[in-house]
Amino acid sequence: MTNENLNTALNNVKEAWKYPELFQNTSRSERILSGIVGSYLLFKGITSVFSHPVIGVTGAAVGAGLLYRGLTGYCPMRDLAEQQKELDLEPDEIIIKETIISSDL
Repeated sequence: MTNENLNTALNNVKEAWKYPELFQNTSRSERILSGIVGSYLLFKGITSVFSHPVIGVTGAAVGAGLLYRGLTGYCPMRDLAEQQKELDLEPDEIIIKETIISSDL
C-alpha cells in the first residue's frame, strides 16, 4: 500500500466523520459489529502472517475492509447493489393514451 493510498483512506475516514449523512449506508449495529469483527480479523491476520502467510494476509485484508466499513459507516458493495437495483426497476403500469384500429391489411 503506497503512502498516497493510505492518505486517501484516512481522508475518506475524516470526511465520513465530518459529514456522516453523506456517506453512511449501514446501520449503527452493522457499524459496531463490523468494527469489532474487523479489529479481531486484522489482529489475527497480522499475528498469523508468518505461520500461515496466505491465511494471515487474507484475514488482515478482510479485517481492514470491515474495520474501514465500521469506522466510516459506508459499504461500497451495498452502494453498488443499491445502484444496480435502481437501474433494474421496471414500471408498474403502462398507460395507453391513444389507440388506432386499421382495417387495411
